[in-house]
Amino acid sequence: MTNEEIISKMKEDMKMRGFSHWTEESYLLKTKDIMRYFRKSMEEVTIEELRNFLLKYLKEERKLSERSVNYYNSVIRFIYEVTLDKLINKKQLPMYRKRRKMKDVLTKEELSTFFNACEDYMYKTIFMMIYGSGLRVSEAVNLKIEDIDSRKMRIFVRGGKGGKDRYTVLPETSLEMLRTYYKMYKPKHPEGYLFLNGDGNPLKIERTRSFFRKYRRKAKLDEKFVIHSLRHRICNRFNRKRSKYIGSKRTNGT
Repeated sequence: MTNEEIISKMKEDMKMRGFSHWTEESYLLKTKDIMRYFRKSMEEVTIEELRNFLLKYLKEERKLSERSVNYYNSVIRFIYEVTLDKLINKKQLPMYRKRRKMKDVLTKEELSTFFNACEDYMYKTIFMMIYGSGLRVSEAVNLKIEDIDSRKMRIFVRGGKGGKDRYTVLPETSLEMLRTYYKMYKPKHPEGYLFLNGDGNPLKIERTRSFFRKYRRKAKLDEKFVIHSLRHRICNRFNRKRSKYIGSKRTNGT
């Protein structure tokens, strides 16, 4: 099977398993990254080469985190065990063990510095949504106008972790920023997406992460603070108590 055929079959395999569209997109990006590295059919790649890719290239050369290396490992296992229907020796491709540690939470001063560094108002609004409502980056970039309930001050989050829908809080500051953003950008998309790129299409997750890193550097914050760090406070304080998994009923309007 050629690499092009592998990618084509992977798309079918992921759809049959009900992967979210951003998970599909992420798996395909990682798969293409892996294929570019080996420059040959994945069926010809050996276990030893896969080990070198994970350890020497990703961990030692690119210095990716253990979590990121594990993600690549998951994609590799999907390619071989699902798409190619081949058994691989997982003992030779072990996952890094998760280490329990305290979450890195930004201080008020660091948050102020970071948001002041955000020059693009659209991305500043997205980061405020992540911070204020405890959204994952995938949830934030895929928000639709109809998901914003300004009357009840809540947000409908569709297809979150585990494919579940839920409500989360909508702080007044975030609502004010959303209204300002809407007047400035006037987003128009046939499916109602709020945040669009220059071509009028929904934003990509990696593009949003790239802008986060850009403003993190400008704010001179430590690299241990990732975009996910923005949502830790709100997750602990609000979501576990007040978010509620629901079906499809919701109210609309910004």
